[in-house]
Amino acid sequence: MTARDSETNVNGLILGIAAGAASALLFAAVTSGGALGTPLFFMSALPVAIVTIGWGTLAGIAAVLAGFLGLLAFVSWKAALLHALVIAAPMAFYAYLVGLGRPLDAEGNDFEWYPLRRIFTAMVLVTAATIVAVGMIIGFDVQATASDVADMLVSMGQNSGEFGTPTREELMPALLIYMRLMPLALAMFWLVLTAFNLWLGGRIVRLSGRLKRGDDAIAETLSLPFWMAVVFVVAALLASLDTSVGLVAGVIAGAAGMGFALVGFAVLHVFVRGNPAAPLILGVTYGATFVLSIPLIPLAIAGILDGPLGLRAKRLNKRPGA
Repeated sequence: MTARDSETNVNGLILGIAAGAASALLFAAVTSGGALGTPLFFMSALPVAIVTIGWGTLAGIAAVLAGFLGLLAFVSWKAALLHALVIAAPMAFYAYLVGLGRPLDAEGNDFEWYPLRRIFTAMVLVTAATIVAVGMIIGFDVQATASDVADMLVSMGQNSGEFGTPTREELMPALLIYMRLMPLALAMFWLVLTAFNLWLGGRIVRLSGRLKRGDDAIAETLSLPFWMAVVFVVAALLASLDTSVGLVAGVIAGAAGMGFALVGFAVLHVFVRGNPAAPLILGVTYGATFVLSIPLIPLAIAGILDGPLGLRAKRLNKRPGA
């Protein structure tokens, strides 16, 4: 190892520790209760993505350990474990895969990079696994959680002094449905948030000039294997069970379903390419998804069918150079 390589590793470790500390601070911001607490929490994985993509695996490991030790010392062991398990370690792993490649020539000027489809597959699987692990750590119970929320809402209604506030018995049926859907919705949301942070981290590192990986052409290459569709269908069927198996299946169905919906967005981008109305179509689709979530169903179907039917491949062959 040359002196230059040693200096680079030291700089990477220092930056990794700083990134881990920043990630831990952003993670802990949600406990402040302020208006910016939640948005800052959502960005807590970004420093880990930036430092791992830009400065390598050792920097990513340093970020994970720094975040864990910082939260362990100043917050709690549970916060430290959740940060490492759900945010720092998964993002460091994805960022490692982004930078994983092998040279195709002796000079190291040309690389074969780890395929985007495999990175995305890993992201879907790890997201589902971490959400399930979080449920086990915090001891998520549908009945108990719905009961606690009902008591809180009743208390808030009584303190407000308003007449006609719902009773606990009236609130429980709806809350039980919401609590049943929470693991599924959380997996969907977390996958999108993680993908966004990884993409943004890559863009920031590219602007700094440290990203060697070329452009992945996300709209053309983002995909999931067809066996994931089978997993999604089976998990969606099992999610109706009123047991812990149903909750776990709901998480898997949420992660896989949202994964295919994101692939469906990629399909849509390819199909509207070159269309003068493309900004309007994409804007309406994204807006309707954000407000109603209904477009996720046809988008997920398009994402599932893209592989066996070659929807994008046929479209791109019709539009050479697209």
